[in-house]
Amino acid sequence: MARGDRLGVERRFLGGLVAYRHLGIDVGDGTVVHARPDDFQRPFGGGRVVRTSLEEFAGGKTVAVVADPPAVHPPEEIARRALARVGREGYCPVVDNCEHLATWCATGRHRSRQVEAALAIAAAAVVWVGGAAARSAIPRGRGQSA
Repeated sequence: MARGDRLGVERRFLGGLVAYRHLGIDVGDGTVVHARPDDFQRPFGGGRVVRTSLEEFAGGKTVAVVADPPAVHPPEEIARRALARVGREGYCPVVDNCEHLATWCATGRHRSRQVEAALAIAAAAVVWVGGAAARSAIPRGRGQSA
């Protein structure tokens, strides 16, 4: 791992049922810049961008370098962008999370593929439930079976 690398570590919530990848930027001095909630039990209660030790960022888990999507900025610029965000408030798991920060630092795009995937799954579930409800509300004619 080196200065400007995006780092990822697996985290879990909802009693361990849901896994996600927590992301941050390696500053190159044993610290990582990452966005996180102030209270992990209340992820929608606000948070900020912090600079912590690599050990604290890892939380006892294996840390890996993340290369997707490919960085467009050089490592020094990625680290500079991350450090400039330290202390910034406004964390939200849906619109301004750790992946949004790490991706923006590396690519200039404020994006979270994990959120996009979760929203796509939720949308598919709504369509499926809506379709099932509509099908059950349609009266069946004679001779038609369920």
